[in-house]
Parts: sequence; structure tokens; C-alpha cells
Amino acid sequence: QEPNLAFAMAASLVLAALFSIICTSHAFVVPACSALNVRSSLRTDTPALRNKNSMSTFRSSRISVRMCADSSLEEEQNVDKVKPPMVPVTETEMLELCSKSIRAAFKEGKTRQKIRLLMPRDGALIATDEDWPGGIMQLFNIASPLTRNLLRRLNDAAPQLQEQRLDESGVDGISLWMAQYSQAKDDVSAFVQPNTEVIDSVAQICKSAGPRLVLIVNPQWRETADGYDLLGSKEGLLGQIGNFLGGTAGARKEVSDLGFEDTYLIQQYVVRGDDCQIIKAFPYPNWVVYTSTDDGKKVMLGEQATRPTYQDIEALLEAKGVSAKWAREAGLGKAFKE
Repeated sequence: QEPNLAFAMAASLVLAALFSIICTSHAFVVPACSALNVRSSLRTDTPALRNKNSMSTFRSSRISVRMCADSSLEEEQNVDKVKPPMVPVTETEMLELCSKSIRAAFKEGKTRQKIRLLMPRDGALIATDEDWPGGIMQLFNIASPLTRNLLRRLNDAAPQLQEQRLDESGVDGISLWMAQYSQAKDDVSAFVQPNTEVIDSVAQICKSAGPRLVLIVNPQWRETADGYDLLGSKEGLLGQIGNFLGGTAGARKEVSDLGFEDTYLIQQYVVRGDDCQIIKAFPYPNWVVYTSTDDGKKVMLGEQATRPTYQDIEALLEAKGVSAKWAREAGLGKAFKE
């Protein structure tokens, strides 16, 4: 009996070793971030699930899958956490913020972009509709080098830059900057202060540029409608008369039809005596409205999906309980604090 017992024990050890080898050979690791592999690997009838080492591997795999899911969730949350654009204080800060928006939009396939910038003067950023004694040419003499500096920030490589004046009279302040890089696909065209008379030139450049980037910087037409625009938006002779009298609805429509989208726009208006800024900066989806308190601190009044009008900004000020500036200065309204 003792030899038989010894033989049985030896046979049991051999079988146990073989079983361990078989179990180990069936062990698996779930490839992270692959739903297809996860589904094909989770087989409950495999001996691996009954093996201690395999169970450890399975638990590790579940952790990998969970980490992948958490990573995807974190990316979605980061998209949702895009912060509202801030008001730039200096020219350098404005160009840096603008160039980031342009690059981000271009990566999303936006090859036709419209830009509006404030003008640096005397160490401050000034609205284009402020007092400019030299008129459109004074603005051009600032906007042109500003556009050149912007183009230098769009690519790590230094471009070859060339400017061509488009105003035959020489007094309309319009030009086209061409930035050529080592690879033709990176070339950029930028129109400076285009008006309604050069829309055909814009269309020609857009056609020849193909998928390359084309910018419109500080166009001379208004973004908001007036009486002439309402007339100019009509079909036929009435529309032609409205545009001839100064309406810009036709230009805005043509530019929109060419595919131009607002990428980075910052403008300033005086509303009830207070300087207010509106900003649209890709990829943030909304327009944001800012103003300053009586002690000079910048505060956000609100945001909305459409371009804020004067009435929209006025309503935001009223909602914040901000009285007109003249009333505050006369002591008839409470001080505006954050």
C-alpha cells in the first residue's frame, strides 16, 4: 500500500504542476483603451480566472481600463473647462492671445479667419473708433506692422514677409501681407483693413490659397447693422442703393460666403460713460463682456452666444446694479465696486 500511496502522491504533484503550467499559459492582460480587446478577453470560462496569478493580472487589467476611462473623462472635462478670454493689457499680450486662437482654429480646419484688434498707442490699447486725427491712414500705420508681428507668431519658423498695397489712391490704408515659410502649406495671407472695394481681391486670394490660412485683420466695414445695412440686405436695386450709400451688409455676406469666421475679436465701446470691451476668442464659444470698476479693476459683466449689442451691454450693467458714470461722479449713484 505504501508504494501505491507514494505513486499516487507523485502523480498528484505532476498533475498539479501541469495544471499550473496550463493556467499560466492562459493568463491574459487586457490592452488598455481598447474596448474590442476588452470584450474579447473577458472570458469567464477560462481556467485563468481560477488561477491566483491570473486573477492578479485580471485585476491589473481592470485598473488599466478604469484609468483609460478616467483619462477620457478628464479630457472631456478639460474641453468643458476652457476659460473665458481675458482683456489683454499690452500689445505683446494681445498678439500672443490672438496667435493662440488662430493656431487653435486652424487645427480645427478653419482656414478663413477674421480678426479685430485694438491699436497700441502711448502704451495703451485703444479702440479703432476713438479719436485718431490722422484717420484711416494713422490706423493703417499701426495696423500694418501689428499684422506683420502677428504673422511672425503663427509658426516656430521665421517666415519671409512681403507687403503689397491694395489701395490705388494710397489713402485708403489697405494692404496684403504674405508670409512664406519653408513649406508652402504653412504660407499665410493677411489683409489689413480691407474695405468693400477689395472683396474681389479677397475672393481671388482665397481661391488660390486653397487649404492655406487667409486672415482679414480689422476690416473697415461695421459688424452691426444700421438703416443703410437693412436696405443693403435687400435683393435687387434697393440693395445696391443701400450698399452704395454706405451699407455694409453686402460685404459681410460676401465674406461669410467665402467661409470667414470670427477667431479673435476684441472691441471697445463706451456704454453709459463706462469703457466696455467685448471679446470673442476661439475656442471659447461665447462672446464675453468686460468693464472696469471705479478703482480700475477689470470685471466680467457676462457672456452670450451672439455678438453683444449696445443694448445687451447696457442690460448687463443694469443687472449688476451699475448706475451711469455721470451719476456716480455726481454722487447720485453708488460707487461701482467688484
